[in-house]
Amino acid sequence: MIKRQKYHLEPDRGLLNDPNGLVFYKDMYHVFFQWNRFEKNHSYKEWGHFTSKDLLHWNWEGSALLPDQFYEQNGVYSGSALIKDGQLRLFYTGNNKSGGVRKSSQCLAVTEDGKTFQKKGIVVSTPTEFTEHFRDPKVWQDGDDYYMVIGAQMKNGRGSVALCSSKDAENWKFELVLAKSKEYEMVECPDYFQVDGQGILLYCPQHRDNESDSSLCSFSAYKEFDFNGIVSGKIEDSNVQNLDEGRKKMDQGFDFYAPQTFTSPDGRKILFAWMSRMKEEEEKLFGEGESSIHCMTLPRELSYRNGELCQLPVRELEKSLCIHKISGQERQSGEIILKNRVYCAKLSNLQNETSFKIEFQNREVILEYKKVEKIISVKRKNWVTKEYDERTCKIDSLETIECWSDISSMEIFVNQGSKVFSMRMFTEENGKVKISGLMKETVVEMYDLMGEGEEKNE
Repeated sequence: MIKRQKYHLEPDRGLLNDPNGLVFYKDMYHVFFQWNRFEKNHSYKEWGHFTSKDLLHWNWEGSALLPDQFYEQNGVYSGSALIKDGQLRLFYTGNNKSGGVRKSSQCLAVTEDGKTFQKKGIVVSTPTEFTEHFRDPKVWQDGDDYYMVIGAQMKNGRGSVALCSSKDAENWKFELVLAKSKEYEMVECPDYFQVDGQGILLYCPQHRDNESDSSLCSFSAYKEFDFNGIVSGKIEDSNVQNLDEGRKKMDQGFDFYAPQTFTSPDGRKILFAWMSRMKEEEEKLFGEGESSIHCMTLPRELSYRNGELCQLPVRELEKSLCIHKISGQERQSGEIILKNRVYCAKLSNLQNETSFKIEFQNREVILEYKKVEKIISVKRKNWVTKEYDERTCKIDSLETIECWSDISSMEIFVNQGSKVFSMRMFTEENGKVKISGLMKETVVEMYDLMGEGEEKNE
């Protein structure tokens, strides 16, 4: 069973997880990522590296940062990128567990060609307010100042986001606890940015067993965030700092974590995330017979509309991949048989629909909409239990749906990306899409993303 993707980023071997150091530098997009090149597990961490000129065709650059210094000997963990004075600067967490004691350090490496990296050592040690669960620095420039948010755990065992600042992007100082959680024991992978005039904080709340120092569960969230108001002191102990209130899920599906953003040359905010939240038994079975495991999501453009952070595949993918139309006519209920599993299905003019069902990949994934209940649900067959797992979300109305299918994944964008369902899937058969209950005025378009043209409609 081949699970290797056609248009998603994944290495040729080992295990991929968090996207790191996303940046456009010297006419190239750079995507670094957490990588175990030796095994399909989390026993080792370095940074792998992809580059691209167009977000569509990617070059594999191999290893970028190895755990070859004492302060990172147990793993080069997640981080981000910044361009200053013509240099690309990579900030990351060095992990050291000498004698069974965890020590986290925020570190710096620099490059002037995007290929060879010189390590500058530790730039931030863990402040006394926090435990050594202190990681995943995201850095940005604001005017003459540089800021860094770090995922953290307070000494009281609660999750938080720390803020550091710098005047030169080399000498950093801890400023304050930017945001706190009473509900969660840890916060991972924070990211702050502005899009369409709105400040957004991304973060991953995590439940941990603090006694055994083990992770229990986590997910990706965001909330509207007045960063300037907090930093200037205009907002002190308010709900803006409360990570448990006002948060919204980044993704409604099964496989989405550790999102990170960067700015494209034309000013767009673009996001990648790790497309996996598999349990150990799921991961083991999914990786059988494969040299590698896990992939990135599609690169997604971000916008802020009607109080929601919206995500859609970058326009480069739309322009280059959605050119071989399978069906572009109004279609009532029917079945579309495909030659492969790599396609995009678009449904529009859905405002008058009351209920319908779409069965993808021979019922591997099932989407249902019920207008009265204001619910859209997605079921995915679990390749371990053979039963269906289900995710649902509330929507006030339905206008559009886009489903992007690859060899072993599907990403479903609802209402121009105001809701997204991301998932890996495990099927040995080629595609079949069955649509039941659509009204005549709904428009269905199918695109073969492998460019093989017209296929059989029944």
